[in-house]
Amino acid sequence: MKLRHVVIAALFPLTALTPPALAASAFGDANDAGQAIRAPRDSDPQRRLVIGGECASCDFSGSNLAGAHLYRGDFANADFSGAQLLGARFANMRLDGANFADASMREVRLSNVTMSGASLTDANMTDMRAHQVMLQGADARNVRMTGASLVQVSLQGANLREADFSTATIRSGDMRAADLSDARLTNVVMQHIIMHHANLRDAAMEGAFLDHVDLTGASLREANLTGARFRAVNLTGADLSEARGLTPSLLERACGDASTRLPEDMNITLAVCEDEVPGARPVDERAFIAEAEARRLAQLEAAQEAFADALASVQSRAMASGGLEREAMESARASLREAARAQAELARARAYTGWQFEMRRSELGEPVQLWLEDAQRPSTPPAPPARAERSDRR
Repeated sequence: MKLRHVVIAALFPLTALTPPALAASAFGDANDAGQAIRAPRDSDPQRRLVIGGECASCDFSGSNLAGAHLYRGDFANADFSGAQLLGARFANMRLDGANFADASMREVRLSNVTMSGASLTDANMTDMRAHQVMLQGADARNVRMTGASLVQVSLQGANLREADFSTATIRSGDMRAADLSDARLTNVVMQHIIMHHANLRDAAMEGAFLDHVDLTGASLREANLTGARFRAVNLTGADLSEARGLTPSLLERACGDASTRLPEDMNITLAVCEDEVPGARPVDERAFIAEAEARRLAQLEAAQEAFADALASVQSRAMASGGLEREAMESARASLREAARAQAELARARAYTGWQFEMRRSELGEPVQLWLEDAQRPSTPPAPPARAERSDRR
């Protein structure tokens, strides 16, 4: 394993560790002989880290990375098995082949991440938020995604046997040939999903809402659809024999053909599907990665300008108004400079993403965000009439 350009920083203050410093630190060492970096097994649940760069095959197994921010890098085949990742954020990264088995990933955030062939077996991803994530061929048996939100995701060919998607929302996804046998999809919301030849045998789908879902050639044998709702669902060639909970009213909003298999006791002729389900398209990895890169550069430039404008505005107001206390003024300026230094370090680490704006509020604190917002408003000179009015009342 060759380590290049890894930055691990604690917030705040932000301290960047170069690979040599990292190798000599308590985080472990790295060399060309193939020894991976090992993150510390930190017992402090409040530790905040920003990690970026290239770290293929790095070993974070069992580590406490709760709340960590991992940005822009190649972490292919990295080992996060058994790691504590509560509230962690991954953005603009490659995690192909990474191991997240048994990891605690509650409330994790994933954006513009490729995880093809990753292992997520028995991982707890409850309340996860995923946007533009590629999970083709992932092994996610028995993964827990209850309450999760997945938008523009690819789970093509993924192994999701016995996965729990209860109350989850999946929109604009590619789940072709995914194995969801014995999965729990109770009260799930699925909108604009392509599921050609997916395996939903014996899946628990009570109360599920399928909206513009293409199930062409899919197997739903013995699936439980009690209380489910369909809207614009394509059942061409699908196998629903022995499915439970099917009703004529449910199938009124679906279409199919002569190859669609329904339970023997249902004598229903489905409407013919005139075209493929609108909105159900395969997810294009190249498109969203290019979009993310362009957005990242634009946001970086905007952030740098905002910091410069904020500092200039604060200094200008300090000179123009006597109403601001010196101590508060110095504190605000120091906070803004600290934020600017943090931004510069993250930019040099090529670790910036759109989540940086959200991180400023949560990590730097409310006062800095308010100063930034206030600094960008049109400045107004002090209003003498207001002081005169106070003197009149005396």
